[in-house]
Amino acid sequence: MTHEETLERDGIHLERRTLLWLPIAAAGGAVLGSAAGAAQEMGAAARAAAFAPLGWDEFGERWRALARELRGTPAENDESFAAQLAGMIARVPESALPKLAQPKSSGGGLHGGPSWFLAPCVTVEFRMDPGATLRLHNHPPLVVVTLGVEGEARYRHLELEGEAPPCTEIGGELLARETRAGLLLPGRTTALTRMRDGIHGFVAGPRGARIVDFTVGLTDDVETFSYIELSETPFDAERRIYEGRWTGKG
Repeated sequence: MTHEETLERDGIHLERRTLLWLPIAAAGGAVLGSAAGAAQEMGAAARAAAFAPLGWDEFGERWRALARELRGTPAENDESFAAQLAGMIARVPESALPKLAQPKSSGGGLHGGPSWFLAPCVTVEFRMDPGATLRLHNHPPLVVVTLGVEGEARYRHLELEGEAPPCTEIGGELLARETRAGLLLPGRTTALTRMRDGIHGFVAGPRGARIVDFTVGLTDDVETFSYIELSETPFDAERRIYEGRWTGKG
């Protein structure tokens, strides 16, 4: 009987060469199944690694590398940077965060200072007594992600509306529009970039608060910082626009 001959049995019609290929096909299927299983295991391992906790040293090096890529690039890249940084911060256990050994008092129940530095990155910690206020202020061209660590704090973001005098002009009048407001709880973040929400401030809740700014300097100009005093009621209630003035660094 040749390979071209066919078998007829129990109503099944198969060619001999088909029968010869069946063991090979079965072996191939086993190999493919094994490869698919290995790929799934590798994918699961990669996903687990993407969400695994980060030690502070590893986090710092990753943050620094990302910040170096940001410097010298258009401000449009800030959003991607801020989102990636917030994602990395979420992987750092609270116990791994650097803690300020001797916070400096600024009065009014506010204490703080730089807690870690690896150019161009710096963390600034603020410890706030119940009801303490970190006054509204602007920033030089920076990207800042603020993390809630302990307690709770109300935050508020604004942007300058229209033309405004430079912040070095103390008493210079301006208009600012409230863009975001919310509650900062442990593990949550809020951010500002060069293009949006560049003015922010915080008020601690009844249990106080500990918050940390993750800051990347994109300029050496330290003169572009000032506190801001706003009117209590909005100039334009519908658009949440307030009258204000620069009050300087003090």
